[in-house]
Amino acid sequence: MYKFNLIFLFILLISLDLNGQCVPDENFVPVSANYGLSPDTLATGYVNQNYNQDLTFVLPLDTIVEIEGFGENLIVFEDYHITSISLPIGLSWECDNSFDNCHYNPTITQYGCVNLYGIPLEYGDFNVDVTVVATHELSWVVGPEEISFSLPLTILPNISANSGFAMTNFSGCAPLTVDFINNNPNLAVYSWDFGNGNVSNLENPTSQLFTEAGVYEVHYTAHNSSESLYFLTSVQVSNASGWGQDAEDIFTDPDPYFYLFDENGNQIYSSSIQVDNSFPVSWELDNIPLANQNYSIQVWDQDGPFTSDDNLGSVSFNGYSSSSTVTNGDLVVEYTILEIQPLPFADVIDTIYVYDSPIQPSFSFDEENITLTLDSDSSNVNYQWYYVQSPIPNANNISYVPENSGYYYLLSTNEYGCSAASEDQTIVVCDDFTPELVLSFDTISFLESSIFEYQWFLDGEQILDQSSHLIIADQEGSYSLVLVDQWGCKYNSNEIFFSTTNIADLIDVELSIFPNPATNFIDVFIGGDLDYYSYLEIYDMQGRKLINVQVLENTLRLNLDKLEKGAYLLKLNSNNEQDIIKRFLLN
Repeated sequence: MYKFNLIFLFILLISLDLNGQCVPDENFVPVSANYGLSPDTLATGYVNQNYNQDLTFVLPLDTIVEIEGFGENLIVFEDYHITSISLPIGLSWECDNSFDNCHYNPTITQYGCVNLYGIPLEYGDFNVDVTVVATHELSWVVGPEEISFSLPLTILPNISANSGFAMTNFSGCAPLTVDFINNNPNLAVYSWDFGNGNVSNLENPTSQLFTEAGVYEVHYTAHNSSESLYFLTSVQVSNASGWGQDAEDIFTDPDPYFYLFDENGNQIYSSSIQVDNSFPVSWELDNIPLANQNYSIQVWDQDGPFTSDDNLGSVSFNGYSSSSTVTNGDLVVEYTILEIQPLPFADVIDTIYVYDSPIQPSFSFDEENITLTLDSDSSNVNYQWYYVQSPIPNANNISYVPENSGYYYLLSTNEYGCSAASEDQTIVVCDDFTPELVLSFDTISFLESSIFEYQWFLDGEQILDQSSHLIIADQEGSYSLVLVDQWGCKYNSNEIFFSTTNIADLIDVELSIFPNPATNFIDVFIGGDLDYYSYLEIYDMQGRKLINVQVLENTLRLNLDKLEKGAYLLKLNSNNEQDIIKRFLLN
């Protein structure tokens, strides 16, 4: 009979302060000259966090109404009444003119706002359903218009991978022991499920052992409270008597409504009036919170202006109960209670990864070819050879040629990072080098090193009680040295012939090195007459000669790019065997 083409837009606001009021932003100018909202979407909320947003709405002043037989008519709105806003559990709303029961007259001001406030107790995607009753100048003919619309609202869980607990040693090879640190102390209830068959309600659980390879989910929840929350969500009056005695009720259906009282007789809710609506009649409520006490629902029938409303009776129920149906004579009331289990302060799932270790490798030493070889290869395994507990660079094959004597072992690592080490083996490799002795006046010496024992010889006979790296020559003859390392390898030096008649005065010579420590080169300065000197040589600390350069000028640069980091000796060879040795470091 009547057709409306209403264009209407409405807006919501959120406030942290339950006692604060939102203030409409009258600087907001809508794109449409007649209506709009700012902002036009609801902000995302988080469980257990205050929800806060202010939205301003601009109400339409008029609209076009088509009335059968009269065509289209421009009508002016006289009142907007916000009757309900459905929200997730934990959120509430309040308009900026609650003193007028959220009625808005756009002819006075088009601006208004609503506060949505509280702490969401559940997460998900919700539709905030808004119901508004609009009254205009023809409402007396066609009745008021009820307008409903929805705004999407997303509430996210307020959790993260580390918001509940921390784990140490959460990934590794079986058997794996994992320690847990609770990040939320002093809460009411804890629940741990470690995924290995063990559970705990302790605030700080003991270490957990995972003996088998696998992926284990650890589920942790922590609650501030152990008590559920209860909300009255709907009321239905299925049957009632005691109305229809007044003149206003003779030709119409009842106009039921109800009041909700707590056990102290305080009215905590008043429903809307269901005009000319026969039983059963129902009301969807805005999630009214209930306490552990008795409540009463008092049902009434509204009459006209000349008679009093009819009391149809009342029923009682406990707030901490389930949905039920209660009766009192002919009065039958069905109510729905929503029980919300205590939401966790933190609800976190994290993962523990436990892997199998590879089979322990073993290897053999071929003394003739000086080669270490893996006994049996395994697929999907990487290898690393170790010497004296240190990995050998680029030694990742199933065989390796050792360069030094010492303890060797092989480490195999699978794709998950789990490793197995072979047993240590003592491998003896004797180097092929000749220690070179240095004569300075009456002192014959070799590099001092803790890895060698020193045996001095004169004309082929061992000199007793001489076990130092140097000797003071007191007899003329040929001196030599035998080095014996800790593995039993022996190294014979060159022979030095010592004669007191060959000792000459030391020429004033200065040997300088810069920089020291060096990086990739050193500059060498030689003072004095070059006729007395022939070569510059660099030795490592085991006495091996690495560089030999002829001395042609007083200043020269030596490139050290091919040397490894460590300590070295620079030797200036003298034609009369009065050599000079200086030490330098390479970083």
